[in-house]
Amino acid sequence: MLDERLEDQAMLIISNAGAARSKAFEALSHARKKDFGAANEALKESQEFAHLSHDAHSELLKMNAKGEVAQIDLLLTHAQDHLMCAALAQELINEIVALRREMEERS
Repeated sequence: MLDERLEDQAMLIISNAGAARSKAFEALSHARKKDFGAANEALKESQEFAHLSHDAHSELLKMNAKGEVAQIDLLLTHAQDHLMCAALAQELINEIVALRREMEERS
């Protein structure tokens, strides 16, 4: 039962972090086309997926604090990697979109 809960949380992290990263890159694509409304919407959706991923990560941390996580396995490491890559992509893409918007407003 516990292994199933760990697996479920890891899969929630992976799927939602992946969706967050994809939406962030979608925002970048929109910004390239100077469609900043669509870029902002994609960034908002990216944040929503990231929030779901962070919620699942928080649940894992709570389980760990209660002593319910005996060992960290490859799936949990993979989930953490997805979460961190998505967060980095979001931060960088937010800055790139803002820079593109500023450049467009100046021209």
